[in-house]
Amino acid sequence: MTQRALASIRDETLAVLRSHVAPGERVALLDFPSYDNAGDSLIYAGEIRYLEESNVQVDYVSDVHTHHDGLLRDRVGAGTIFLRGGGNFGDRWPGHQRFREGIVERFPHNKIVCLPQGIDYADPAALRRTADLYSKHSDLTLLLRERKSYDLAIAAFPDNRVEYCPDMAFGAQIDSSPGGSAVDVVKLLRVDSEGIDHGAVDLGASSVQADWGLRGPDRALWNAITLPTRIAYNVPRTTRILYPALARSYPFAAQLNLRVAQRILNQGSVVLTDRLHAAALAAMMGKRVVALDNANKKVSGIYSAYLHRFDTVRLASTAAEAVEMVEDAVTRSR
Repeated sequence: MTQRALASIRDETLAVLRSHVAPGERVALLDFPSYDNAGDSLIYAGEIRYLEESNVQVDYVSDVHTHHDGLLRDRVGAGTIFLRGGGNFGDRWPGHQRFREGIVERFPHNKIVCLPQGIDYADPAALRRTADLYSKHSDLTLLLRERKSYDLAIAAFPDNRVEYCPDMAFGAQIDSSPGGSAVDVVKLLRVDSEGIDHGAVDLGASSVQADWGLRGPDRALWNAITLPTRIAYNVPRTTRILYPALARSYPFAAQLNLRVAQRILNQGSVVLTDRLHAAALAAMMGKRVVALDNANKKVSGIYSAYLHRFDTVRLASTAAEAVEMVEDAVTRSR
């Protein structure tokens, strides 16, 4: 069932993406996640794979810290600019939104495609400012990954092309690894601005509490891999000459994040999480997943849209319901 669910999501996604590119086209993918959030690394890995399957040339990749407009123009010319998808469209994570808006403003003649996002604005005036800026671009497409964001975009961005498309994390190539050896359950719950208080989630089964992040030798390896980024950030005039090293470092950084994330999830055979991409990654690994919602409801939105196609994933509305579902999942996994 896992492979069937993945195939259906991937087919839908490729059909949308291929309508926006021509085989052999030179394109850019901007806003590489140069931080240790494995969920965003999963999205990037999926986007790269989908673009490869669409037979386009990704000639420029950049992160928000070392992006170089001149390199983008030199390497892609009039080609399509793709802006990485995820859950940071809005005013909750303003750095990424400002970066996207700067690209839209400075590249009015390139086709721009915002890869599948969820929209999250607390301030309606900020949404109107974004819509006003985007309305001035002649060829801008917004892809939305769940129904609530899609309906909002249809209403808020009447001057741009708005389409529905599944989250691109599901395009990543992930090996199945359903077995766990240390404990029954991995509890991976948010502690950032998207987290909410679920109350007590006391499990009878053995469990370990975790979250995304790199520590010890993994952090040291990350620091080595991302050295070109730090140099270019601190000495911007080196960005052009360092670009080949930057481009080579990105996939290694993403792979490290994903390898550590899979190690975390592999501590147990059942995953309890309110992180959308922890649920997605665990499902792709073949694990049983009990998901709780997060502050902006993106977990339930994507569960309703397509995550429910994995028969190993269930959505709990309360902590008490989550405990019952986890206990059932542990029994089934033994």
